[in-house]
Amino acid sequence: MLMHNPTSVLDIGIGHGINGAGVRNWLDVGVQPYKTQLEGIEGWERYKSPLWECYDKVHICTIQDYIERYKKDKWHKFDCILMTDVIEHFDKDEGNWVKEHLERMLHLNGVLIISTPGIWIEQGDAYGNELERHRSVWHFTDFLNYEIIDPGTKPDDMGYIMLTAKYTRRS
Repeated sequence: MLMHNPTSVLDIGIGHGINGAGVRNWLDVGVQPYKTQLEGIEGWERYKSPLWECYDKVHICTIQDYIERYKKDKWHKFDCILMTDVIEHFDKDEGNWVKEHLERMLHLNGVLIISTPGIWIEQGDAYGNELERHRSVWHFTDFLNYEIIDPGTKPDDMGYIMLTAKYTRRS
């Protein structure tokens, strides 16, 4: 993300807001007024934490609802979209639908970064949040038009097996 120096970032499924804090730390160096327009989407309001204050705007809705409103209202495009630990919460058809729509929400040369567990991890409705249920496992072969940053085939330094893929909009 740093190499692209985005001026607008959409964080999908912000949870407690850790990605927002990272954007403010690494892109804006923690100095206000912030130069990066940062929006987030979260489907479960009970995750709200002080880190949500890092965002210029948080949309409390599902990703699908956000996309439908976006298509209808023709909102602005983004330089960078982050979807970390989210796509595994969709079945493959729905996840591919989300991916395709997010790709269209990018500016030319904008990037979509997706990370997901590289192996099946059983997870139900954590904390009573049905959106947390894992419904699919994704492999690097599911990201044919993406640059594979990490294929998710071996543990990282923390012991996690994570697949990370980056899509760049070229037209």
